[in-house]
Amino acid sequence: MLFKNMPLESDIADIVAAYKREVGLDKIASSPNKVSTAKDAIQDEISNSEAIVDNFKDEQSIHSTDGNSSEGDDRAPAVKKDTETSSSDEEDEHKPTELDEQTAIGQPKSKKEKQLMALIFGGKAELVSNLEREVKISTDSEEESVAVNDKKRRTPAWHDSDDDNDRDFPSKSQKTELRATVNRRRKNFEKLVGQPKWADLDRQREVDSDDELLKTVGHVVKGKSTELPKEIIELKRLKSLNRETKNEGEITTILFHPSSMVAVMTGMNGLVSIVAVDGTKNEKLHTIGLKKFKIACCRMTPDGNELVIGSFRKFYHIYNLITGRNDTLQLKGEGAWNMKNFEISKCGKYLAATGGFGEIHLFDARSKELLTTIQQKYCCSSLCFTPDSEYLFTHSTDNEVSVYHIEKRRFVNVFTDEGCVNGSFITICPNSRFVATGSRQGIVNIYHLEKLLKERFPVPVKTVSNLTTSIGSIAFNVNSELLAIASPDMENAVKLVHMKSGTVYRNFPIMKAGLGHVTRVQFSPGGGYLALGNREGIVTLFRVKHYQNY
Repeated sequence: MLFKNMPLESDIADIVAAYKREVGLDKIASSPNKVSTAKDAIQDEISNSEAIVDNFKDEQSIHSTDGNSSEGDDRAPAVKKDTETSSSDEEDEHKPTELDEQTAIGQPKSKKEKQLMALIFGGKAELVSNLEREVKISTDSEEESVAVNDKKRRTPAWHDSDDDNDRDFPSKSQKTELRATVNRRRKNFEKLVGQPKWADLDRQREVDSDDELLKTVGHVVKGKSTELPKEIIELKRLKSLNRETKNEGEITTILFHPSSMVAVMTGMNGLVSIVAVDGTKNEKLHTIGLKKFKIACCRMTPDGNELVIGSFRKFYHIYNLITGRNDTLQLKGEGAWNMKNFEISKCGKYLAATGGFGEIHLFDARSKELLTTIQQKYCCSSLCFTPDSEYLFTHSTDNEVSVYHIEKRRFVNVFTDEGCVNGSFITICPNSRFVATGSRQGIVNIYHLEKLLKERFPVPVKTVSNLTTSIGSIAFNVNSELLAIASPDMENAVKLVHMKSGTVYRNFPIMKAGLGHVTRVQFSPGGGYLALGNREGIVTLFRVKHYQNY
């Protein structure tokens, strides 16, 4: 009998393992192919199993035949039955064979043999399910190991801090920070330079982030108040106004155009420079060179179309800023006539020039014809018109100040400048409220204009004695809130006065400011810029942050 030497149940595991190696199941389990490929291998294995079953049937029939011949006639019926079976098998040889649990290996003789056969060979469904389970387990283990390896591969071994500062490929946070920096610098530029008149001034200005930060740490942020603060003034030093020329020599005049962001500077070297005012480049627009003509004084007509350029000689030049035409006119008359010190009225009708021996010549500013000559007791050191062009104020080399009525053609008052020994400068604020006088002793007196028209000995509202040398230049800003005074006899001898409180700003100028010997001070039409010219030929430009316009 075939199953007479069948192994025991303890050896079943070894038999199954040997069977897997024989049919190639171990190769299928270790293959990384997909389940579909494993199923194809399963179908091949099923066909191989069917072939093994056929071979096993043949061997069984051979063994049965040999046993019958040796035992004798009493086994003849069995032989006949087996012969019929083999013949039937030969007839079904060309039919498709199916692997069934009952007929795969023939009929087992006992229950134990049936269990052993099912355990060793199994049926078709059991074989397929076992193979699919083994392939699935092997595939999952493969994917798990690959995922673990990929995870380990993605993790860097170390972090280089220099990669954080790589600007070739900025990150999202770096782009955000760069955008915030650009916006902050744009706001700072607007605060520094301000907006011209043609810009939209009605738009709402955003509060700077720095101001928001200052609010959280207890600082007081400047609100919307238009009042100029006292004691401390915010100024920003910009590029020199004549940075592209610097050949004017000692600066004698600084003028700002009334409607355009243009400045005019003159000097003792006979050079007139016209530049665009922006605080950063201050580009040169035009230069006028006058040979052997030391420019002592230059004035611009109120409409900003012409420049009148004077010197110590008996002729002067007129330059048209619109057409670029330059004319030279001769002074007529006897005596020491020159144009070293003159002024043009705000209405543009009159031009007054100082002469010798206390004479003052009054001209028609348009036709340049002489209207009258005014005679005063002492030589005139400085003069100015009132904003309404009704009066002419003159300061003498003595201590007297004369008030001349232009329409009446006579002096209406002559008063003594308090504390003055020798007068050097006089000017009137744009709103016709104050008159400031300077002396060679460094004293600056501030009077009410109305009192100077009547009182013989008026009392000054404020006296500024912070400078100890001769006053060479005085200037008010557009709304008469700020007063600048300067002396050319000492370095950095310049002061700013808060008119409402009468106090001098203590933070200007700073120590070692490098302003030189300041000869001229001038504010821009909107008060946003302050220009200081010195003997060294440099015009220093400051931005007054309180005023946003030009």
